[in-house]
Amino acid sequence: MAKNSKAEQFRALHAGPRLLVLPNAWDFASALLLERAGFNALATTSAGIGYTFGYPIGQAMPRQEMLSVIHRMAERLSVPLSADMEAGYGDSPQQVAETTRLTAEAGAVGINIEDRTYRQDQPLIEIQEAADRVRAACEAARPFGMFVNARTDVYWLGGTGEAAFAHTVQRANTFREAGADCLFVPGVKDPQVIRRLVAEIDGPLNILAGLGSPNTAELEAMGVRRVTFGATMARAAYAALEQAAAELATAGTYGFMSSGSAHADMNRLLRRHPDPKS
Repeated sequence: MAKNSKAEQFRALHAGPRLLVLPNAWDFASALLLERAGFNALATTSAGIGYTFGYPIGQAMPRQEMLSVIHRMAERLSVPLSADMEAGYGDSPQQVAETTRLTAEAGAVGINIEDRTYRQDQPLIEIQEAADRVRAACEAARPFGMFVNARTDVYWLGGTGEAAFAHTVQRANTFREAGADCLFVPGVKDPQVIRRLVAEIDGPLNILAGLGSPNTAELEAMGVRRVTFGATMARAAYAALEQAAAELATAGTYGFMSSGSAHADMNRLLRRHPDPKS
């Protein structure tokens, strides 16, 4: 298979020396605006895309619909795109491998695979099963040069203290042994814990930033290689809409219009990224 220049570019961004700041788009316009802001690569947010199409988190959005959104972004962006495919849309390593292949064929050069079940009785996939799924994803990704980011949700699901730290490190290193290129640990904000994760995890670390997280310069100094933001930018956009709606509904005024993007500007943005099929 021919080399994918975007895949090579994306992989190189994880090698430093700078932290990869990877904002998450949730539709085509948000992707174009983030690209225009100057970011070297983008990621999708499965939760944010779900908001747009009316699906809750947890692989409720059909895989083909998710892939369609990813394809539309990837084919018209000039920067690399990584796709959040939750737990791989499957109950077996073979199904996760198929999802990985389809995601690469849609144009994404990176993929997130998480170890969460979204079940109350067993919120995390058993570690060896999760590792088998990561290994299958890596094998399917290899012909495309796709970058695999393996996520563990120990902290995200409320884990605390030394037990959560040890469990996270165990899972991350097991996924690294299975072939993962990067290890994603959402739910951690404590600088001391982040430094320890950098030291104990045998591979590049991706942190999910939120309110109260160290800033990007601090994360870079700690040795974190990649920072993402999940659906927070999408929720910020929806919060602005709620504020505009509240102003219109209560005061009947239009102050919210003063901070909106101009119609002509949005049209110019879209014209610079024409649909290849048109």
